[in-house]
Amino acid sequence: MPLTEAGRRSTAALAALGLRAELVDVGGGRDPAAWWCGLSRADLAPVACGMGKGGREEARLGALFEAIEHHLTGPAGFDPAAVEPAAPAAIAAGPLRADACAPLLAPMPGRRMACRRYRALAGGDDVLVPLFLSSPWYLEAGAAPLRERARDDSDYAHLMRYSCNSGSAVGVTAAEALLHALNEAIERDALSLLLVRAFLCGRRFRPRLIDPGTLPPDAARAYSVAAELTGSPVHLLDITSDLGVATMLAYTPPTSLRPHRRGTGTSLSPAHAAWRALTELVQTTLGEELGGGARGDPAALAAHPVLAACGRFELTGVLRRARVMPLPAAEPDVGTPLAQLRTVSSALVARGLRAYARTVRALPGGVVAVHVMVPGLERFMLVTDGNLVVPGPRGRAAAKERAMAFHPCGEVSGDLPHDWPLGE
Repeated sequence: MPLTEAGRRSTAALAALGLRAELVDVGGGRDPAAWWCGLSRADLAPVACGMGKGGREEARLGALFEAIEHHLTGPAGFDPAAVEPAAPAAIAAGPLRADACAPLLAPMPGRRMACRRYRALAGGDDVLVPLFLSSPWYLEAGAAPLRERARDDSDYAHLMRYSCNSGSAVGVTAAEALLHALNEAIERDALSLLLVRAFLCGRRFRPRLIDPGTLPPDAARAYSVAAELTGSPVHLLDITSDLGVATMLAYTPPTSLRPHRRGTGTSLSPAHAAWRALTELVQTTLGEELGGGARGDPAALAAHPVLAACGRFELTGVLRRARVMPLPAAEPDVGTPLAQLRTVSSALVARGLRAYARTVRALPGGVVAVHVMVPGLERFMLVTDGNLVVPGPRGRAAAKERAMAFHPCGEVSGDLPHDWPLGE
């Protein structure tokens, strides 16, 4: 979709929400750019913010759309009438039994954990997904009245560390939003598996390091800007998992003065995945002055040295064993967002994984916010925020593998119906 049309739709979305946007170029005119957006009501009360990256107008619109996403998926969109209660033990026995938090759910007392209903993208039964998994704001101390309105009697003291907004996305169409959401879930899974293989599997793991001399011009420029901003060598790793959807990590190691920096990107196009990873590293570095940060407490990992190593994410030693590889020169014909969505979903089906989605809100003009849940995909990357989490079954299986490296798959298989549900 042309950026002008996407901008028109964002303007319509703001009007429908009764919000105004403040946009700031935090990149100082750099290319690639990074922008910040803050949304506020008519009385100037702030409601959400977001950041965007890429070309100047792409970054500006990206910041606006991310701010809209954060608003729509935040507490402003909470409707206790739309919540469906379920017993934690019943949730743990269903499709979410493959999630790392399932062992904590199974013995929990209480009968009313707030859930939302998700549809199976490839067809099949709906599933109830606990609200806390996608909504960290629901667990904050100030959200106690919201939990009371939902008549939620669950104890989230040990579950909150597994909460994140991974799989939330906004788009100018439902297909685009779902594609972004699935790619993000796959991206977080790939990053989680890298942590498992790098720190839980001994010295056998050899990561794949992309030769920066093989990057196309846009990505090469982003690589150069990232190195300039970070003042550190940038390592671009191909962390594509067994799902075969290209995932890249742009990384600088931690120092005594600051934690590691990273940017990740996932796309059916390896070049686009590299571009997204490098521009996200630029965005992350420029955004450090804006505040924010981890929700967890790194001190919580101190008693667990292996998890503390995961949290620190020091890959320098591992990178000495890396295999340097060129970025694939042949670019796939990825097609429309709907075609890409079918391909990505087929990759999940081929690995025995099922994607579930719900429409958070659809606005006039076509802008839609969604959340997807793929039971079995890892969210162990939360350990890098200082959260005391452990890998789920998929991560534990990876920790036991003897062959430690995966190669990107050429094609994915698995049939999906052509009329699968994408609307409300």
